[in-house]
Amino acid sequence: MKQVSSRLHVGKMPIFWLAILIALPFIVKNIYYLHLANAAIILIILTVGLNLLTGYAGQISIGHAAFYGIGAYASAFMTVRLGWSFWVALPLSGLLCSGIGYLIGKPTLKLRGAYLAIASIGVGEITRLVLINWSQVTGGAEGFKGIPSPILFKFALDSDFRYYWLLASILVVVYFFANRLIDSEIGRAFRAIREEEIAAEFMGADTANLKVRVFMISTFLAGIAGCLMAHMDGYLSPFSFNFTQSVAYLMMALAGGLGSKWGPIVGVLLLTYAKEAFRFFNDYQLVIYGLLLVLLIVFMPKGVCGSIKDLYLKLTGSRGKNGR
Repeated sequence: MKQVSSRLHVGKMPIFWLAILIALPFIVKNIYYLHLANAAIILIILTVGLNLLTGYAGQISIGHAAFYGIGAYASAFMTVRLGWSFWVALPLSGLLCSGIGYLIGKPTLKLRGAYLAIASIGVGEITRLVLINWSQVTGGAEGFKGIPSPILFKFALDSDFRYYWLLASILVVVYFFANRLIDSEIGRAFRAIREEEIAAEFMGADTANLKVRVFMISTFLAGIAGCLMAHMDGYLSPFSFNFTQSVAYLMMALAGGLGSKWGPIVGVLLLTYAKEAFRFFNDYQLVIYGLLLVLLIVFMPKGVCGSIKDLYLKLTGSRGKNGR
């Protein structure tokens, strides 16, 4: 009975979130908050990939802002300078980031330890300098301007309300395939690498290949997210893709709960709207935001989702004992 009820509970959850996703643009009337919701959806797509890499495969990247930026600038260049359609630029931006992820991951992920983290920091710094100095392509320090809104059947997605439906649709697809991957044999292999890489290798898992594969998936999603952000804002600044932002994305995954399916959603929403709530404190905003992160790490080391799950198991376990 417990197994059946658990399946029913899990089965209802996606429908619940889907209902919220559909109702949200009709409930939120303020354009600013709808724009904030759009930005949060884009970050969730990025964080889903980061959660696969760090939460499930145990590989730490502290340079995902670089891939986010590469995807954004690649799409902007393809649509503005080359005149290509957004619908061509969207997958190509992800594939470009995935290809770069392969070139970085192939040599570094054969090794154990913090090599990927170190390499990702280097990629982040190189990308930032290229975006600032390669002004013929990126616009330099002035940024990239005039990025067009997507057009669907001659219908421009040029408002936050219209763009929301594109983002929501992509989020549903990304979340569906990410969950299928997590529940698959490959997903179990990722978790085995996270828990004990040597043991996973001994059991026949091609750990080097699997780590490269998950890094490519993660960077692909970062590129897709960057493309979506570029066409939502219409402008790119090279200073938006720095080391601080990479740490912020990792903190979002950590706050929600690494290795949790709901972690990216909870983490992004929590930290995005917490930062927004503290913006009225001006100079103290970053201090309060930092303290919130420290409190989360100290008191909820497994993130919000992990802590709630532990509390639920503790309560149901104690109830079971009392009922005997």
